[in-house]
Amino acid sequence: MIKISVRDISSKGLDIDQSVPMEGIGLTAEEVDIRSLLSVKAHLEKVDGFIIADTRIKAEFGYFCARCLQELFKVEERSYKFDFELTDGIECIDLGEEIRQEIIMANPPKVLCKKSCKGICPKCGMNLNIEQCQCA
Repeated sequence: MIKISVRDISSKGLDIDQSVPMEGIGLTAEEVDIRSLLSVKAHLEKVDGFIIADTRIKAEFGYFCARCLQELFKVEERSYKFDFELTDGIECIDLGEEIRQEIIMANPPKVLCKKSCKGICPKCGMNLNIEQCQCA
């Protein structure tokens, strides 16, 4: 969770710079494969009854190629803009839950190691990017 007290956001705004594990924002390994801490940087401001959060995250994501099953690692930086309505009684906002939802939605269903990936042989299972198999 990345909970922020509304009182902490001054007229100049509030800058957040944290590193959190994926579990810290409620992500599980079944939802997404993150191999590093999440670096979260955000600038929050109160504007016309809303809190606007310009947010950047950076982390190392793990994937498997959809054709050859090779494991891939990519450091990715993503930017998000969130807004939270300031209603009566709201004392804090949870930036972590918003980030969690965006990461899940942006997780690609299929990743290739390269556009020209040859995949694996359906008979012997050889990675055809590495070596040509002898199957007919």
